[in-house]
Amino acid sequence: MSFRMVASVLASFLTITSAFAAAADGEKVFQQSCTQCHNAKQKPLDKIRLNREKWKEEVERMEGLGAQIPSGKKLQDLLDYLVETHGPGNSPSGAGSN
Repeated sequence: MSFRMVASVLASFLTITSAFAAAADGEKVFQQSCTQCHNAKQKPLDKIRLNREKWKEEVERMEGLGAQIPSGKKLQDLLDYLVETHGPGNSPSGAGSN
């Protein structure tokens, strides 16, 4: 196997690993910041499918209602998680909100 191939495979692995780590970090932020109000029985997000910009607006709206939302990297991780799990491409019917 050539050096370039090994480097390419390693770079791909690191990118995938990094994406999983960000999703896990985002899930932690969601659990800490959102599940007090949003859970399976109370205000579930199951049917909501938004793009990143719309999720950012919703998170800011929740912050205005008193939610304790972190800033910086943790906010970015939360947005990554929301788009990953509740983005337009994730709806069961294939249709989603923009």
